[in-house]
Amino acid sequence: MPAHNQTAPGELEDVRRFVNSWSIPNQTRIETDQLPQWASDSQAWARELSRCPLHPEDQLDTLLELRLALRESCANHDHDSEALNTWFDKVPLSAFIESIESVARLRLKPLQSTYRGHILALVANAIASGEWSRLKTCGDCQWAFYDHTRNGNKRWCGMSKGGPDGRACGTIAKVTAFRLRAADKARKAAE
Repeated sequence: MPAHNQTAPGELEDVRRFVNSWSIPNQTRIETDQLPQWASDSQAWARELSRCPLHPEDQLDTLLELRLALRESCANHDHDSEALNTWFDKVPLSAFIESIESVARLRLKPLQSTYRGHILALVANAIASGEWSRLKTCGDCQWAFYDHTRNGNKRWCGMSKGGPDGRACGTIAKVTAFRLRAADKARKAAE
């Protein structure tokens, strides 16, 4: 899938990679879910997702539910608080003060060493820093990307296909909209 200028800053990249364990590859345009395979192979897990290993309490069905809630939140940040609050109620987090370059800031960490706790702490920290609203999913291919634009209004993973096998979801959407408008205009002119 696209990778050009879509990585999230810092630890938020772990969340983006987790969300993208479900994808619609450009080559096949068929939904794929890598999470079950990675969860059953600790080396693949470490290579693909995280330095944070799975805890025995991290059941696959729970991770799938969490990923779905995060995907829904990234798709619609205006209506994400209820689903995320439900997860924050389930997984206890602890607050601590982190000092970086003489600037103190409040950070959250999981009380248990579960992967879902790790991910939710990263999400909570991204919400607190204002970065969470820039983690989005493409309206076409559903790929999670970090919006690096100045105004934060990016809607598609890319406007250029980024390689010979890539898709330009934004360009495809704009061409489709243009063709619909042209067809509607031609229909009205024929009436």
